[in-house]
Amino acid sequence: MRFRNRSDAGRRLAARLEFLRGADVVVLGLPRGGVPVAAEVARALGAPLDVILVRKLGVPVQPELGLGAIGESGARVINSEVVRYAQVSEAEIARVEQKERAELQRRAQRFRGGSPHEPLTGRIAVIVDDGIATGSTARAACQVARAQGAARVVLAVPVAPPSAGAALAGDADELVCLETPQRFLAIGEWYEDFSQTRDEEVVSLLRTARAEHAKREQEGHVTEGAGAEAAGAAGEDARAASHDAASGGTVHEGPADAPDEAGARAARLAELVAMMPFTAGLGVVLDTAEPDEVRGRLAWAPELCTTGGLMHGGALMALADSLGGICAFLNLPSGARTATTSSATVFTRAVRDGEVTAVARPLHVGRTVIVVQTDLHDRAGRRVAQVTQTQAVLTGGG
Repeated sequence: MRFRNRSDAGRRLAARLEFLRGADVVVLGLPRGGVPVAAEVARALGAPLDVILVRKLGVPVQPELGLGAIGESGARVINSEVVRYAQVSEAEIARVEQKERAELQRRAQRFRGGSPHEPLTGRIAVIVDDGIATGSTARAACQVARAQGAARVVLAVPVAPPSAGAALAGDADELVCLETPQRFLAIGEWYEDFSQTRDEEVVSLLRTARAEHAKREQEGHVTEGAGAEAAGAAGEDARAASHDAASGGTVHEGPADAPDEAGARAARLAELVAMMPFTAGLGVVLDTAEPDEVRGRLAWAPELCTTGGLMHGGALMALADSLGGICAFLNLPSGARTATTSSATVFTRAVRDGEVTAVARPLHVGRTVIVVQTDLHDRAGRRVAQVTQTQAVLTGGG
């Protein structure tokens, strides 16, 4: 069985989890790829959705190779075989763990926006991912859920290797898996679309789920209440709760059309990124885009690194080129196109974690060329690189 995408996998997985409908369930998605799957499960079960945060611990000189994982509430899983094979010392593990715990806190703030995690005490935790590879992240997630008081832990995934059941038997009370193929090389081979899930998509899914769940709860109270007056009051409460959840737990005063404006702005930014499939696949996030300034960012990831866990210069240059291209595009005359003709990069610092932010500004806007300068900074605000591009202005069939 192949899945069209993560949403399709989530709907199919939800059908296998119908036995949990009506129970006191919390659905927990593993960011980022597990959240679109979990969102479909939560919707089908009528259950609240949250993230469960864990971080892989990578071997220092080969960060894509996991030696274990950590999670909230102090959970820690170490693969002793990898540690022995890679000859990693306890001091090296401690340094990697310190860095990943800082990232864990950043992600909690990023995804929940300051809202508390969904309480698990005495409830059934359904942990959902888009698949299981080594299982270390899933094991850590199960331990986190137990540390937070879950009475029962169900691990649910669309696909996993045949060995997953035995490997996770001591961590999950139950494993629900749609496919356990004998020939298992990678999770992505079982999806037609396995494109990277962006932080913004995770945040949006969580906000939508919180709003929908708040509305369901309020509608339940209305059904139990008596009279049109009570129904009207509860309806107002539901709308307020939905707005509060959609804005990360804080109600922002503003003009009546502000949500529509925000939605149109987000759609415009998404369209600009979608114009460049490579940029979208890389995971570049666009925050603002105006002719005089374009801002965006790219998160550190193992697949974007060179040796030693350093973010590859090509990834940094691609981020700069993408924002520079958008900046030039926004300054084009009607009907014209643009293409990079030259690019000069000066690197000033390596990136080992966090996000790289980039700001692109036009230095010169002419009839035939547009020159854009893009400055890149790490999460501490230190300059990583400066890129100066010349973009050709292409008119007609040029």
